[in-house]
Amino acid sequence: MGVGKIFSRTDTIGGLEIGDDALRFALLKKGRLGLETEILVEEKLDNQKKLPKSEELAKKLSLFAKKNHIKYIIASIPTNNIFVKLYNFPANISKEKINESMELNVELQLPQKKSDIYCDWMEIEKNEISQKVLLSYIKKDYAENLINILKKSGLKLVALESHALSLSRIIKQAKDEALLILKKDEDNISFSVIINNNLIFSQSIPQEKINGNLKGEISRVINYHGWFGINIKQLALLGDFSPQEIKKMPLKPVTLEKIDNQKNEKINPKFLIVLGAAKRGLIPRKDDVIISLMEIGTEKAYAHEKANLNANFLIGTSAVLATFFVLIFFATWSFMSIMQNNYNKRISSLSLLPGSENGILLKEKADNFNSLISQASAMNGQEIVWSKVIEEIRSKTNDNVKINTLSLPDATGLLTISGTAKDRDSINNFKKSFEDSDLFGDVNIPLNNLGKKEDIPFSITFKIKNSELIHKQ
Repeated sequence: MGVGKIFSRTDTIGGLEIGDDALRFALLKKGRLGLETEILVEEKLDNQKKLPKSEELAKKLSLFAKKNHIKYIIASIPTNNIFVKLYNFPANISKEKINESMELNVELQLPQKKSDIYCDWMEIEKNEISQKVLLSYIKKDYAENLINILKKSGLKLVALESHALSLSRIIKQAKDEALLILKKDEDNISFSVIINNNLIFSQSIPQEKINGNLKGEISRVINYHGWFGINIKQLALLGDFSPQEIKKMPLKPVTLEKIDNQKNEKINPKFLIVLGAAKRGLIPRKDDVIISLMEIGTEKAYAHEKANLNANFLIGTSAVLATFFVLIFFATWSFMSIMQNNYNKRISSLSLLPGSENGILLKEKADNFNSLISQASAMNGQEIVWSKVIEEIRSKTNDNVKINTLSLPDATGLLTISGTAKDRDSINNFKKSFEDSDLFGDVNIPLNNLGKKEDIPFSITFKIKNSELIHKQ
């Protein structure tokens, strides 16, 4: 059942066949003329009869995955480990009712306890009269051992299915023509019936139980399906059957061909299983409603992965936004610091020459740096027009006073002017003009250099009486 699109567009999904004799990997793509094979590789295994418990298999899979750049896979495993049963329902029964019935069948009719298996089912055919549902299960311990091996190998398992189910979607079939496929493995022979590219029957029998009566077993399967109106007229073989076995078969074997084979690729039938698994990898994840024998069905896996993606997206977005605002904060703080330093340097370097010409020069300088001050002040929610202060100072300046430096830390702090006065009376008159100002207050000139009568250095401090008077209106 559908896994959903839990992979990015760059994450292709290939097919991995795990057999008694070999590992096979395939990757398909959709071309103009049909399905095209991008990768098709095989690596032989040495006597791997109990694959899920093999540490050697884990090592081989790890090397195999790295060598072929495999990450996401549909895994196809031998049919003898998987139970399959077909159920028929009337066409008018709802999907919800079918699922309830299947749940009861799993609880009451299967030969294994529900707690000991991974089970899944899917609708394979529906017409006006009936609808068919295929159920499949695998022993939980077998599946978990295999899944753990795949994890150790660095492979991400998308779905787990049988060789027979993989075959059903890749072979070329005529409409309503039933095909019996025999696959010979190390110890077993599996019998699978496929019609309209739907698997309807799958059974695996140990070779020791067949005991040379392969013809009888084939006839038994054909007759069983004949009771239900399914006439099997074609037989195909996979594996090493002896000429004597083939000669005794009730039907002449046909050669299996790959579906959508417009390019006329010559495909060895032994690769059809892995190609069938790879074809499933091309199905959009949200549309994949095929049986998968894992802990949870693929529909639930899709919902979980989708929820995880949404949660990860929100977490990632929050982290990005938090980082963005932190950077904005530090950028603003740095900008303010730079602006403040530039401002202090430019203000402290202003000098006024005596007389009205110096006042005009001071005014020009004030206009130049006024815009700089405005930018920094605006970021603190204020915009101060320092030119008003400069204009007021200029109006108090005369030929007897020379201003050297002017310090304006902020609109509410202590402002300082240092300079040189012609004599003591000039200092006192300069101080008085500041005290008479409507803009300045707290005027103070420390008594220094009392013994000097001409060209007396001085320093005057004052405050803005009301800082709102120099705020931009």
